[in-house]
Amino acid sequence: MNLCLACYEDRLASLLENATSFRLFRLEHGETTPAGGFDLARHDTQNLISALASCGVSTIVCGGVSGCTRRMLMQAGLDVRPWIRGTVDDVLAALAEGSLDRLAMPGCGGRRCGRGRMQSDIVAPGCSHPGQGRGRGYGMGPGSGAGNTPKKEEPK
Repeated sequence: MNLCLACYEDRLASLLENATSFRLFRLEHGETTPAGGFDLARHDTQNLISALASCGVSTIVCGGVSGCTRRMLMQAGLDVRPWIRGTVDDVLAALAEGSLDRLAMPGCGGRRCGRGRMQSDIVAPGCSHPGQGRGRGYGMGPGSGAGNTPKKEEPK
């Protein structure tokens, strides 16, 4: 398996969108070997997808990621393992042991983190996700008080 770690210095970047380097590794029979890496001059999800595809990457491990970016990566056929923290060595050891979930960011329940209602609040450049950021609420808020709500009668 060819995998990529979205890094900031010697650890995973807190957010995929803020990664400064992408380190590539080959994982075979529980052992990882370095396979190069790249930096992106411009942070754009399509550029990242193209770079990962040209390197034969099948899995990307990262910190937090917006729902839109995650969907784009998954639609490109990548296995996305988000909400992971740690140094490169810690992450590689956990991958080799099959225990990556133990490095989930605090408050995250492993791979399911970020799949809730709030996942689409951030729009990634180039995202064409339908309905992204178009006010699809259902008007359940408390309102401003200027509506047709009848006034309460004062006790006599």
